[in-house]
Amino acid sequence: MLVQRARLKRCLRTTLDERGWLEIDAPSVIDSPDFEPNIALFRVTLPDGKPAGSLHSSPELTMKRLLTAHADLPGAYYLGPVFRANETGRRHNPEFTMLEWYDNGATLESAIATTLALIQSAREAIGLSPALVERQDYGALFRRHCALDPYHADTDALAHAAGHHGIDVADPADMTPDDWLDLLMSLVIEPRLDPAALTVVTGYPASQAAMARLEAGSFEGQAITTAARFEVYGGGLELANGYHELTDPAEQACRLGANDGPPPSPSQQRFLAALTHGLPECSGVAMGVDRLLMWLTGAEDIDAVLPFSARRV
Repeated sequence: MLVQRARLKRCLRTTLDERGWLEIDAPSVIDSPDFEPNIALFRVTLPDGKPAGSLHSSPELTMKRLLTAHADLPGAYYLGPVFRANETGRRHNPEFTMLEWYDNGATLESAIATTLALIQSAREAIGLSPALVERQDYGALFRRHCALDPYHADTDALAHAAGHHGIDVADPADMTPDDWLDLLMSLVIEPRLDPAALTVVTGYPASQAAMARLEAGSFEGQAITTAARFEVYGGGLELANGYHELTDPAEQACRLGANDGPPPSPSQQRFLAALTHGLPECSGVAMGVDRLLMWLTGAEDIDAVLPFSARRV
């Protein structure tokens, strides 16, 4: 497994280097801990106990600042550790390896093509043949497997669908529609994806856009707004999440809560200032390297692909 892991990382670097992209070192300790509310971060303290920030869960803010400063870069990537607290289990480790890249001038479709090509190259590097690729629409998946419209279903309908599939939660009153959708996706839909295929899912609701652009669409004859994002699954295992990146500084400030929440941290302020300067049109993709190795080798537990997991440090 150590040999396969080394081959995989070497393949990823070589493939992106051949595109003329630069590998970027991103800071591990950041001062903006909560720009993604569903991700809990490790807090860092100084020897005297004073707060010093958090361990990063993604190099996104710093990498986008680099692109605004060097708009002639064809692309940039980070391959290294990221950290998320309270994430331990068969598919999660608090410290894991992420490959995150930003492709200058890329659209959502070209980002999907790059992601699939990278995964297929990784398969070849460890002696596997190319995988079958399937494209799936988010709304169609929910209609087929959960018998509902995910764009308009209220919490009662979503809770009913979860109950129909035997899903029970401790505090249903605290669940938002997106919480229910995430639960149904992970427990009902993902296990039904083709285990041998790479599945690309698009058409996510606008409420799940995060830092992606929004685009107009339709579902079952009704106009909807969707996020310009995709996810790639290897079997039922989420491998990569990509966006056609939002470049509007005013909209980005709103999504970060800068207008009605606590004041942005210094690094968030620098990020928003960089967007005002001008982020070139680009796509960004984050890929879990450990999960990719799990799928490539058939490992059932992330512990099997890590030299030292949290259980064995």
